Amino acid sequence: MITFKSSAKQKYQIDYSKHFVIEQLFADPKMLDVHVEKIKTVYKDASDNFIRNQIDHIIIKENAFNEVMKYLVGLFEFNFDETEVTTFKNRLKESMKNLNDAQCDDLARKLIQKGLIFKVISKQNNIDVTDDDAKKYLEQYYKTTNNSINEFLNNQSRFTEIKDIILEEKITQWVINKFKISLTIQNILNRQVPVNEKAANPATSKPA
Repeated sequence: MITFKSSAKQKYQIDYSKHFVIEQLFADPKMLDVHVEKIKTVYKDASDNFIRNQIDHIIIKENAFNEVMKYLVGLFEFNFDETEVTTFKNRLKESMKNLNDAQCDDLARKLIQKGLIFKVISKQNNIDVTDDDAKKYLEQYYKTTNNSINEFLNNQSRFTEIKDIILEEKITQWVINKFKISLTIQNILNRQVPVNEKAANPATSKPA
């Protein structure tokens, strides 16, 4: 996992019994375009219906994760290394041309916060990715896309990068599954729809 110059001090314990109810979904149209292109790259012959379903899943997952992150950030005290923030900002400016300086700064700090919180969560809950886990992931990626994976298997630096990516996704999914998260679709179903198994029984759950 990435080593940060910035640091985080946990002030309060994480209450995994909390129930989050999402009443409105937010999606950046430009980011949706990025997701669509990624899906088309991985799934060469994907139908429009398949892509729409994948995008729906991504939107719900990102909104659920963002709701949980708002809570988690409030449990920590952060000390930002401004040199590190600048490094993150410069990377964002190169990859996301549509963001202004203030937006890049805000996103850079959020990425650092997420990374620091993930380090705490992974340590507290023994969440890790082994070399075998990474190889199985790459093998599945090859079977799905038929794209070469030699650059990852034959280059230790690239292999470490992919392990970090897998670990981040693993922690993200773990966090989403750990809390009770429901989606309330107003004016359509007028009821709570569970985002994960934790929220499958709303009667036993109280909103945060």
